[in-house]
Amino acid sequence: MPLITAIALGALAPYLAILAFLVTGILRLRHGQSLLRPTVSVVVAARNEAKNLPGCLDALLAQTYAPSLTEIIVVDDRSTDGTAAVLNSYERSHQNLRSIRIHGTQSAATSPKKHALSQGITSAQGDLIFITDADCAPSSDWLASMVSFFDKNVGVVIGPAPLVGSHGFLSRLLALDSLAAMLVAAGAAGWNIGATCTGRNLAYRKNVYEEVGGFERIQHSLSGDDDLFLQLVKRRTSWRVTFALTSKAVVNSPVPTSFLSFLQQRRRHVSASKFYSKGSQAIYLLFNLANLTLFVFIAYSISEPALLPSAALLFGLKLGFDLSALFLIARSINVAKSLFLFPGWEIFFILTQTLISPLGLVGKIKWKV
Repeated sequence: MPLITAIALGALAPYLAILAFLVTGILRLRHGQSLLRPTVSVVVAARNEAKNLPGCLDALLAQTYAPSLTEIIVVDDRSTDGTAAVLNSYERSHQNLRSIRIHGTQSAATSPKKHALSQGITSAQGDLIFITDADCAPSSDWLASMVSFFDKNVGVVIGPAPLVGSHGFLSRLLALDSLAAMLVAAGAAGWNIGATCTGRNLAYRKNVYEEVGGFERIQHSLSGDDDLFLQLVKRRTSWRVTFALTSKAVVNSPVPTSFLSFLQQRRRHVSASKFYSKGSQAIYLLFNLANLTLFVFIAYSISEPALLPSAALLFGLKLGFDLSALFLIARSINVAKSLFLFPGWEIFFILTQTLISPLGLVGKIKWKV
């Protein structure tokens, strides 16, 4: 066996092992069965979101969960557009909606978004805190579905947050890419591991937030109000984490409107990984190096016809496992049709992971200017 083939085979083994671990974790996830109906507070941090807020607020006000048990808190973080006017209009007609306005600036060492969220969470009256973004549209059963996953031992529930948008090629690739992120979050949660999540769809007990000291221990990162907070909870408490893998818990979020906005978003998300545990960083590095090694082998085999059969076999195994894993996620939230661009996404994924994601580890990252 040629050395390069042996290296590729050696790379495939840990890659498939990690993927199998995630798939098994997904299969371990339970359906939401709790019948308790606690009070909930939805906290939305908004900065210059006048255009998007009406859609988000309309979706939140249309929830099937009892309005008497629900409060909606929007934190207006120094907006300079019509955000305040939109909030004033909604507050006048909806008693369970209120806003908090932040004026001035915080310390340079303080994450603006974490500061905004912390203001909302501190004032929240609900037993459960729900976090989403101002440009998101939760499904009507979002609150009711997520609440059902809070059994007595669960402290954090991660929800599915697929990206949706136009029919452009990049938009569809990004929508599929969001399924891959959900695969990691759901698979790890199935093993009670807090690997990652998104602040577009996240819920936790308020007493869990208080138990870990809020965001105080993770203020050093601009981002991380979601994944770093999740990891903090797992590191400092005995609460379980789970993933609400059901279409009823979906929160749709628009895809970035341009490649530049995608680049900024990806850098912001990746920047938090600098503060992951050494073990988590090692696993992510192993997974991505294995993936890159396989693609290098496949590209090299084009110039070496004798290697093509081996390359085709290894690539076929990789594609089969990748597609099966993504289908498991997509089917659960009724977006399986998004998989038709899967071959193109494979190339997109390796390019973003090796060329774009590392940019999040250098330079200054901003939430919104």
